[in-house]
Amino acid sequence: QTAIGKNHAKYFDANGWLFFTKERFDLFYPSYGDTYPIYKGAIGMTFEQGGGGRGGAAIINEDGDTLTLKDRLMHHFTTGLSTIKTSAENSDRLLNEFKAYYERAKSGTVCDFKNYILKADEGDRLLRLKQVFDRNQIEWNYCKPATYSGLNYFSGKTENIKTTASDIVVSGAQQNASLVRLLLERNSRISDSATYDITAWSLPFAFGVTAFGVNASVSAENGKSLEQPLLKKADLTETTTAVAIDWNGLQSAQVLAALLKSGIRVRYAEQPFRTGNRDYEKGTLLVTKTSNARWGNNLFQQVEKIANSKGLEIHSIGSGLVDRGYDLGSDKVRIINAPRVSLLAGEGVSSLGMGEVWHFMERQLGYPVNLVWTNNLNKDVLLKTDVLVMPDGNYKFLSDKSFAEDLREWVSKGGRIIALENAAINLARNDWGFKLKSEEKSDKKDNASSSFALSRYENREMDELKSSNPGSIFKIKLDNSHPLAFGYTDEYFTLKQDVNLFEYMKEGGWNVGTMGKDAHVAGFVGVDAKPKLQEGLVLGVKDMGRGAVVIFGDDVLFRNFWENGKLLFCNALFMVGQ
Repeated sequence: QTAIGKNHAKYFDANGWLFFTKERFDLFYPSYGDTYPIYKGAIGMTFEQGGGGRGGAAIINEDGDTLTLKDRLMHHFTTGLSTIKTSAENSDRLLNEFKAYYERAKSGTVCDFKNYILKADEGDRLLRLKQVFDRNQIEWNYCKPATYSGLNYFSGKTENIKTTASDIVVSGAQQNASLVRLLLERNSRISDSATYDITAWSLPFAFGVTAFGVNASVSAENGKSLEQPLLKKADLTETTTAVAIDWNGLQSAQVLAALLKSGIRVRYAEQPFRTGNRDYEKGTLLVTKTSNARWGNNLFQQVEKIANSKGLEIHSIGSGLVDRGYDLGSDKVRIINAPRVSLLAGEGVSSLGMGEVWHFMERQLGYPVNLVWTNNLNKDVLLKTDVLVMPDGNYKFLSDKSFAEDLREWVSKGGRIIALENAAINLARNDWGFKLKSEEKSDKKDNASSSFALSRYENREMDELKSSNPGSIFKIKLDNSHPLAFGYTDEYFTLKQDVNLFEYMKEGGWNVGTMGKDAHVAGFVGVDAKPKLQEGLVLGVKDMGRGAVVIFGDDVLFRNFWENGKLLFCNALFMVGQ
């Protein structure tokens, strides 16, 4: 990087072009086209030229100078050729360093642990993580049953682990060990906190997969014989009353989406139950002959075909009378009406936030969504909508008293709003029955204890970091008896990018995901920001008449890689308010 940069400087100086280096646009968070390849042995660099789309053919900059499109083209053309020239002159060094990079990786000295054990779950979280490993050519194997001692990522403590044949182990001594360390590092270490993007991304937290770092050898199977087990066919007979599908991962939601699109009526169990020598958890999907008469004798075969296509089995139930829990005809077994979903876009809406939801629903969940421009949202659109998704954004229409009342009336009659990030904050500030947590008390305490500390002008950027939280991981306590948290344990790890929390709802609402004290797990948080991030609401549901507002204080779909939040979003779509 230094050699290439100095060569660029030589050409820029010769032409009288100004430039700067090493100030910002860091190479820390590995999500960019110039950072991810570094962990495959490449040299990552960013060349950016001011102006962007606003620059057009020419623009007058802050110095009063004219920057033309030709100037910008020549700057990029020059850095491109300079990179090629420097690389050619250092070709032997590049090849030797590339080889040495992988030799160091295979030596076992790169990672924090000798091995990483990842526990199997009841759903598809580990399956999806294995797919990430495969795409990145990261080697893994199934464990042989044994007992080890290692660091539990979730608790942060050294504990004993009993492995099963479904658990996997990832070795820290392999060709892509640098990438293993990057993706599985529990707490990323940053030398300079002046970064503009997230500072924590450890995949066990992002996927919700229990992980252990182990410094001992781990016995593993050769090959991946368990990777594609044959799905067992359900014992479907004339006496089959219903079939059940476990609700424990994205695959479950994909099956539900496909069933609803095909016109099959689906129910879900609000409480656990037992029947036919098998236990079923909260959220279990149930397809009964009742409400599906038009499918005749082909009903359960069609359900099995759809479930198997998504990698799931169905379970035959012979009677509506269960051994433990509520019978299938109870009001604790609720019908899921296929929701008509509208997604807001356009003025005031974050294109990134909207794009995440749109991509997830169309490409991953496979469920139809209607895009509605905020300027076109009216009573007629609401009449054709059951669920209104408000991505991160600033919604001016909430300040319009007339339309705000129309929106409240629509919710009270059974409509549901899913509000993410600033959309939830906008609703809180417009008196929708929940409030943003006040920071007045903590501010007064901070001012009193600081005794009016004098700040130096040259330190102004670093001083601002004390109150920042660019993106770190926090532990959330979940009330998994609420439909919003079906399919989860009693904890969830959220990626928090601000210092905002909501007040606990005392009545008319449900505090589903709450942050207690000392909830910070990984990533950089400013010293003044951390005290504000405790004892508040992150995920909640505000009941309004027959409808509800789902509050997502954080981005549960962040850039499509925060996998463990996707089922939360599906719960909000299909389960809440049914």
